[in-house]
Amino acid sequence: MAVMIDPQNEKLYNARAAIPDADEIFVRWTAASQAARAGNTCHLDIPYGDREREILDIYPNDTPNAPVMMFIHGGYWQARQPKDFNFVAPQLVRLGFCVVLAGYDLCPHVSLDKITGQMQAAGHHVWDTISRYGGDRQRFFVSGHSAGGHLTAELMATDWAKGYPGMANDFVKGGVPISGVFDLLPLVSTSINENLGLDDASARLNSPCLRDPVSRGPMILAVGGDESTAFHEQSDRLQEKWSGKLASTTRINLDGAHHMAAVDALAKPGSLLLREIAKLIA
Repeated sequence: MAVMIDPQNEKLYNARAAIPDADEIFVRWTAASQAARAGNTCHLDIPYGDREREILDIYPNDTPNAPVMMFIHGGYWQARQPKDFNFVAPQLVRLGFCVVLAGYDLCPHVSLDKITGQMQAAGHHVWDTISRYGGDRQRFFVSGHSAGGHLTAELMATDWAKGYPGMANDFVKGGVPISGVFDLLPLVSTSINENLGLDDASARLNSPCLRDPVSRGPMILAVGGDESTAFHEQSDRLQEKWSGKLASTTRINLDGAHHMAAVDALAKPGSLLLREIAKLIA
């Protein structure tokens, strides 16, 4: 798709371009994820649909009926997969969660609407099956980084009972979007949109910041302290829009973290983000 680039939006939202050691970070994540799989009980590549990328990696908890945290990876909806982010699971398991990492198809092979639908289907599969892995479907939380932060908000805005009869409408008991984009209009004029294929109308339809949540929270909004002003403004706007509609909204900055490093906070024992997440199930 040919895109008219707005230089200012490109600078603000093309996060990877501002991180010169991105490839080294991917190598580190891969090694840490391999170690997570080797050192923890896990069930990998569990299908929730018929497509190759419709899979879940599940890290159960030793405690029966554990609360569930589903993590949705980033990559601007056009890169990465759950196995790249298995490194986030061990510390969440130590907090007490049964952890689910969800995969989805990538743009431009599918639309953003399709990806949101896949995450809803993954949530429905968790509702139906997570008891097999010791998880409590009545305590389902969702987190995600970057594109996954956007999809986290989309699941908080999903009318589950309408889309999946028999499911609890308040299925999502809380959310943790990390460095998410919630108003997609600024992306229309960036190189990121070459694969997304958004116009103004579809960008609005896929912007949870322009809708109300169905979940009643709580919600933790985290952004790296060294990220561009755009990512801070995105989380600030979602907090302003949804505040009062959720049980609580907590907005935190992860000091010293750029866009990619923000998700590392899920793997750092005692990090501010993990301390706030622990309060969700205290």
